[in-house]
Amino acid sequence: MQFIKTDANVDLAENIVETASQTVTHLVIPAGKAVPKHHVPYDVIVVPIKGKVIFGDVDHDHHETLVPGDIVKMAPGEWHDLKAVDDTEVMVIKSKLQ
Repeated sequence: MQFIKTDANVDLAENIVETASQTVTHLVIPAGKAVPKHHVPYDVIVVPIKGKVIFGDVDHDHHETLVPGDIVKMAPGEWHDLKAVDDTEVMVIKSKLQ
């Protein structure tokens, strides 16, 4: 078992777990800042842990406001973007499932 602490003062992102099949990233986005549209070749789960973030499904021109307690599940290759409404922290779990 491994216990891992995160740094709320990190400059944008820190990978807190990295294995051949999975990466867990702690993403810190100040209010008003955005992460531009992108995609990754992994299955992804995004878990907000602080603040409020607008999460965009670029492929379907759809945006949802997420808060702690919500999650986003994405298949490999789905285009998405994020914009922080408040100072925001999210955990991004990228996995190679196949």
